[in-house]
Amino acid sequence: MDPITEPRSRTRKAASWFKSRHAQRLKREGFVTRFAGGICMLFSSVSMSLAVLGMPTGLGVWIDLLLFLAANAMLMALLGYVVSSLLSYLYVPLPRKLTAYVLYTGAQSAVVLFFTELGTMISILFGAAYAIAALIVGLLFGFVLNLKVPRTAKAALTIAFAMLIASVPFYSGWPAPAKQPERVEAASQDRMDPSVEPALIDAENPAEAGKYSVQSFNYGSGQDKHRDVFGKNVEVVTGSIDASDYITSWSKLKTWFWGFDEHNLPLNGRVWMPVGEGTFPLVLIVHGNHLMEYFSDGGYAYLGELLASRGMIAVSVDANYMNYSVWSSLPNDDMKIRGWLLLKHLQQIQTLAADKETPFAGKVDWDKIGLIGHSRGGQAVAIAADSERWFAEDESLNSIRDIHIQSVVAIAPTDKRVDDKSAQLRDTNYFTIQGAMDADVNNFYGERQYSRVTFSGESDRFKAQLYLSHANHSQFNTDWGTMDERLPGGLLLNQENLMNPEDQREIAKVFISAFLEATLHDRVEYKALFQDYRSGLQWLPQTDYVSRYEGADFVRFVHYDAFNRFIGQTAYEGMVAGEKEKPKDRDGNTKGTSGMSLQWEEPGAIYELELSLAAVHELEKVEEGSLVFSLSNLEWDLVSEEKEKEGLPEDAGDAAQDRDESPAIDGEAELPPLPSIEIVLTTDSGEVLSVELEQFMSVPEPAYTSFLKMGFLEDRVKNNKYRNPVEAVYQTFIIPIELFGSSDEETDEDSEPLTPQEISGIQFRFQSERGKVMLDDIGFLPRGGSYVEYRK
Repeated sequence: MDPITEPRSRTRKAASWFKSRHAQRLKREGFVTRFAGGICMLFSSVSMSLAVLGMPTGLGVWIDLLLFLAANAMLMALLGYVVSSLLSYLYVPLPRKLTAYVLYTGAQSAVVLFFTELGTMISILFGAAYAIAALIVGLLFGFVLNLKVPRTAKAALTIAFAMLIASVPFYSGWPAPAKQPERVEAASQDRMDPSVEPALIDAENPAEAGKYSVQSFNYGSGQDKHRDVFGKNVEVVTGSIDASDYITSWSKLKTWFWGFDEHNLPLNGRVWMPVGEGTFPLVLIVHGNHLMEYFSDGGYAYLGELLASRGMIAVSVDANYMNYSVWSSLPNDDMKIRGWLLLKHLQQIQTLAADKETPFAGKVDWDKIGLIGHSRGGQAVAIAADSERWFAEDESLNSIRDIHIQSVVAIAPTDKRVDDKSAQLRDTNYFTIQGAMDADVNNFYGERQYSRVTFSGESDRFKAQLYLSHANHSQFNTDWGTMDERLPGGLLLNQENLMNPEDQREIAKVFISAFLEATLHDRVEYKALFQDYRSGLQWLPQTDYVSRYEGADFVRFVHYDAFNRFIGQTAYEGMVAGEKEKPKDRDGNTKGTSGMSLQWEEPGAIYELELSLAAVHELEKVEEGSLVFSLSNLEWDLVSEEKEKEGLPEDAGDAAQDRDESPAIDGEAELPPLPSIEIVLTTDSGEVLSVELEQFMSVPEPAYTSFLKMGFLEDRVKNNKYRNPVEAVYQTFIIPIELFGSSDEETDEDSEPLTPQEISGIQFRFQSERGKVMLDDIGFLPRGGSYVEYRK
């Protein structure tokens, strides 16, 4: 052959071969495979739609869906063409276009799941399973539709197969949340109902509208691109603020979306104001971090309207431009800026109040300021209340230096260190509320801030916390829906036993309104709700409540973070362990304080505190009053220890301690009975008086939470965020001294009641079988410091 024509011949043969293989690219395709390919496209579109809803561009949901679905379809078609051709060149004996579509569906779904923080391997496995499911469904229905039978028969078969597929999860019990340990049967049989109950508060329901009509309006820049209430329809126009001293990282995409940058941030607020004469307390409400394009500030109208009807000016602050976006992330120092932004709103309202032409003129009582924050906003309100710690050198805030924030409410707050500092609130009323099913802020960080609230001298200020077994994060805001994670990750969250949104917000209304009534309107009768939530059960939805309280008049004898000069000696009897320990959250991190951890294996164990001479002198301040202590049930530690002994390698516990976390709880394990405790007071005359804690209030059952619908994922995704289903949470017991009875049946009923000065020792006697608890904050509350009346 001519050496010149030989290469040309080879080229023609190669071209002919490629043309031939390309012509056979669809050779193995038929109706069934084409239908299955269409189903794969449908599954891919569903996956993309869910991803799009979780990463909005701000152009609008329908435009986002149209753009991304069109791009997805084109990419799928292109890669389907390329991959099917490649498979044909490789002589792969499969329906090549269908195979390409299955591979694309699996890869695309895996990428979506990866960015949902499921991890690489889980994402790949789930993506593959999703693609295989699409293939099976497509082939099955394609086969049915291709049968040479009457249409009615095809329809019947199609419906039957659809019902069969839909019933698989129902009858198989999969996926299922993680199983939680169950309590031994005898525990529930032995429990007794309290024989001493709190009287119900004699006041109107704080969650019901008050006597004032409500005027609502908005203030803002008048130039908002996305919301007319802050744009062309705004009633009060306000200026902008320059945050460039704090913000050094501001995305250009944020500027494109909002129309401004860090040099001219707007001050936008939704206002609910009582109609009437006089001045009113001012309460600012700030949301937390949510997708920036889904605005959050309107989600607290239920609180704003309620508070205004009860004589408070409520303002929901717009901080949406500080929030996260898939496309532009967060600005730096957003925690600090959220606190600074609240101060700037106070300053703006101060300016408006001085202008006789605005609705704020002559309406604000500047001695009564409250802040409410949710999530990151819950930390921002603490930062604002402790502003000198961060903003002492900011001269732009000089006009509000003399304004003292009286009351702070933190709803499921974060508690990150900012500039290596944490808020330390002094003489500020504080209330925090958290749900055990919070899959976003999955730890009760508000309890840390609670421990950093202190009081000087005698005053009527107090701090309180509330933990709800079946509440989550998002339902406190009506704009955030019911899922604590953005799509598609939110679909994996377990919502079984989650309380309905209306009930969750009703609880928020009751407690937040009562707190602000007590602290800003001096309605002290509402303090009873925080000392014993049962005094307000007539207002509250059914769920499990755990509450903690401390007033400025509390006389603390024991606090395990410091030297206790009021304790002479301590004694342990029958205890397996008794030592100072730091309570931990679900991540295995300490909560910043210490308590006395007590563990026993047999009934009859005793922990005894002998009061010192200094305590006797201190108790002279207390006339009558109540014994106070906080207790947390740590029973899950026993279950974890049993799991280590029975099945884990010898070094497993050590490895867990190295990571500062507890071993995961075995759902098959049995929990011990709830602790049965007798509290005993001894006097300097040798008299012994006691009360069975169960007769007063039972030790709360810990809230065990299964966060995900697929329980096996809980210790495999999101950096083990959901690994532990429970955390240590304190319940405060405030027991009037007159409820303690003598064991001596011959005691004279007309004898003088016990006074705190006579008490020489306190014993905790554990009468139930094995258990573990943590004690802290033991002391006395003077008569007049307790607002709860108890009746037998």
